Amino acid sequence: MFPQKYLLLDSIKSKFKVEEYTLNTKELYNIDKKIEVYNIFVDPKNILLLSVLPKLETQISKAGSVDYNKLAKAMEKRTIEKNVNWKKIDFEQIKSNILSIGDINILSSEWELQNLPEKKTFKYQLVKKIDNDYYVSENCLTEFFTIANIQSPLISPYGTINIVEPKVTIRQMEEIFKERFPKFPFPLDIREQGGIRYLDINFSIHNYFSKEYLIKGNKAYQFWTLDGWWYNHSLSEYRGIDRFVYISGKGIVGGSYDFYFRKFNILKTLLWDNIINEKVMIAEELK
Repeated sequence: MFPQKYLLLDSIKSKFKVEEYTLNTKELYNIDKKIEVYNIFVDPKNILLLSVLPKLETQISKAGSVDYNKLAKAMEKRTIEKNVNWKKIDFEQIKSNILSIGDINILSSEWELQNLPEKKTFKYQLVKKIDNDYYVSENCLTEFFTIANIQSPLISPYGTINIVEPKVTIRQMEEIFKERFPKFPFPLDIREQGGIRYLDINFSIHNYFSKEYLIKGNKAYQFWTLDGWWYNHSLSEYRGIDRFVYISGKGIVGGSYDFYFRKFNILKTLLWDNIINEKVMIAEELK
């Protein structure tokens, strides 16, 4: 088993541009916690995205039909939430496992050459210094995105933030998918997925450009990811930040983490409502 690897925030900030944002989960998931998002611009066109997710302890409820209002009240009672996303750590015990700037450059280069959903990972934890103490993230998701304007009919690779491709909403894609593959559930429909990959049909896993709007005078671009719910009994981190909002120069400033929060008493019908309506959290700093 490989030792835990760490990313030291102060070191990263000394070499790379870093944009930090805070997302509140209350409106989207009815859990009043925060997510800390770090956009590490390894260069102007590539972002190493770190999302520090809240640690939660829950009592998992049995499957069944639950009224929305009843669910909200039940979740407030049943969910035991940790107050922090970080825990204090002895720096001397971890310093030999901290990635160097060279390691981060190599990691980013390999990811840029071949960006796959399976590369999204929790194996790197972020470390930050507050006063004279060091703290490590409880759960840090690492992903990689490339910014590139690729004109249609060329198709941008997975993990590309492409703001010039034709817009397609999730609703539009659902209609197209059902028309072409009437015997198969729409991959994003978490209510119907059985946890088994489709073997009889092929489609590309892709980050689709959906819409654009203004956030405090900044033009924001929203994307969603066409991928399935293939594994019922795992965390499914390969889905990552499955809907996200990008602002040029600021990075990824909003999004959703359905794969993570579905494990904590979030009913599938509510998750589907988030998905089909493309609901996202927006950075508190931009509200």
